[in-house]
Amino acid sequence: MASRMKCFACLALAASLLLGTSAAAAVPEGETLLERARNAYDVFRPYTYLHISQGEKEEAYKYQSEYVPIRDVFGGRVERIRWNGKTKTAEIVNGGKTLVFNFSDEEPESTDTKIVLPKEWIRLSDGRTEIHAALLSYLFDREMSMQPDVDEEREAWRERLGFLGIKSTSALPGVRDDYLYVYLSFEDKTS
Repeated sequence: MASRMKCFACLALAASLLLGTSAAAAVPEGETLLERARNAYDVFRPYTYLHISQGEKEEAYKYQSEYVPIRDVFGGRVERIRWNGKTKTAEIVNGGKTLVFNFSDEEPESTDTKIVLPKEWIRLSDGRTEIHAALLSYLFDREMSMQPDVDEEREAWRERLGFLGIKSTSALPGVRDDYLYVYLSFEDKTS
C-alpha cells in the first residue's frame, strides 16, 4: 500500500510539472512586458537565486530581492560597465552598443546603438544598479523562444539586446521556497 501511495505521489508530481510546463509555454498574461515576465515564472517569488555560466566558468548568487545587480550579471562579460553621477545613468557597453539604465528625470531617446531600458524594469538600490530578474530571464528564455505563440514585444527586445552576449536563460519558481531560480548562459568569449 505504501509503494502505491509513493507511486501515486510521483505520478501526481510528474503531472503537475508537465501541466505547469505547458501552461508556461503559452504567452503569459499581462499588459506590460514586466507583468508577463512575472506571470511566466510566478508573481510571488520575492527572492532570486542566479546561476551564471560562460564556457567553463560558473557563478551563483542569492538575493533577497526580485532584482539583481548588473555588475554581478555582466561584470567581466561585457566590455565596460560605467556609472555617470552627473546624468544619473549606468551604461553597459559591448560590441559598439550601449545599454542605458536611466535614473534621472530626463527621458533620453533610444537609437540603434544606444538602447534605454524602461524605468519600471530597473532600480537603484544602496548604490547598485539592478534589473528585474524575471524580466531578464523572460527576455532570453530558450523555452519561450521555441513556442508557436510569440510575444512580439519580447522578441523585439531580445533582438535589440543581442549585443549583450546572453545565449539563453531559464527560470523555475522554487517548490519549497520563495526563490526564483534563474539560469543565465553567456556566449563563450573567443579571442
